[in-house]
Amino acid sequence: MISDSEKKAFFDDHVRRIAEEGFSTMSVVGNPPQFSYTTGLYKSYAHPELIVFGLPPARAAGLLSDIALKAREGTPFNLSEPTDKLLVDCDVLFVEVPRSTFAEYCLLAMRYYGEEEFPVFQVVWPSAFDGCYPWDSDADPKFVAIQPVLGKPNKAW
Repeated sequence: MISDSEKKAFFDDHVRRIAEEGFSTMSVVGNPPQFSYTTGLYKSYAHPELIVFGLPPARAAGLLSDIALKAREGTPFNLSEPTDKLLVDCDVLFVEVPRSTFAEYCLLAMRYYGEEEFPVFQVVWPSAFDGCYPWDSDADPKFVAIQPVLGKPNKAW
């Protein structure tokens, strides 16, 4: 069991990183699906927070940091459009996450923002095996299991 002082130290460390870098990333591993998300982007750069499923923590942190750095530079990705600038040979898509799922996936961000509203977008990537996205009818069920889609994808995709 984690003590209250350990929880406070953990939270304080993330707040320090947000103050220094403009955001922090948090990875949750163990019970599938594993995921990583940002905290601080909205307050620092008026950019939605981000969450990604199914990538190893270091890879997810790198991907989220690449997006965050573009926001910091004032040239954020258009979250309503696919981009081929994040992963090799594929389009990454962004899906708005409903607030009703925040408590299950974004606890650190919820604590950081308190009562303040903030948006979250999911970064969705295709399977390397067949190019399917999790919502495609022929997507492998194992792939779908590691990358649940929390919101509704753009119908144009």
